Amino acid sequence: MPVRNFFHSPHLDWPQLRGSLHVYVLPDPEFIASVQPAVDAVAAFDGCTAVEPRWQHATVTRIPWWRNEVDAEVLERFAAALAVVAAGTVPFAIPMQGPWLHEYGVGVAAPEEAQWKQLYTATRDTAARIFGTERALPAPPPMPHVSLGYGIAERDSAPLAQALSTIETPATLTVDALHFLSVDVDIEAGTFTWDALSSHTVGPS
Repeated sequence: MPVRNFFHSPHLDWPQLRGSLHVYVLPDPEFIASVQPAVDAVAAFDGCTAVEPRWQHATVTRIPWWRNEVDAEVLERFAAALAVVAAGTVPFAIPMQGPWLHEYGVGVAAPEEAQWKQLYTATRDTAARIFGTERALPAPPPMPHVSLGYGIAERDSAPLAQALSTIETPATLTVDALHFLSVDVDIEAGTFTWDALSSHTVGPS
């Protein structure tokens, strides 16, 4: 199976590459340390870019609006509403397994479970209420996952599969905060980076 370029795939059909509004859960240092051997293997493979620890994330939802299209007052209203979602969510943990090598990169993932579904449903409902329904929300991710590498060129994946075959990366994603972010993509570098708009601790304050 070849690895293909994620940034030329149907997964990345954004009309703009800067300022895409997202809600993420960000891994903690223990998670990052657990997956580092797989990240190192990805970094040694010329068909992928490895995701630096500070840019690792699990997508809760993508909002189909860009920062330059939305008034600051709307961003503030969504941040306040997301704080309510976070306060009404009990902190939980998702055990993830991997590394998972697929057509467009490498990651760790877990089956969808009820608390994750409740979280993204509440977030999506809030986004639709604040931003409106003129643009349909993209489908939620098919499972909670954290990408560790993105394909940037078509390459035979056998060397990467061999390198990953001796690595196990059980890692626990702790859902203890929601982050509202303005996300930029650099197709040439093969990276997603972001500016933080607001962050909200999960659970009653």
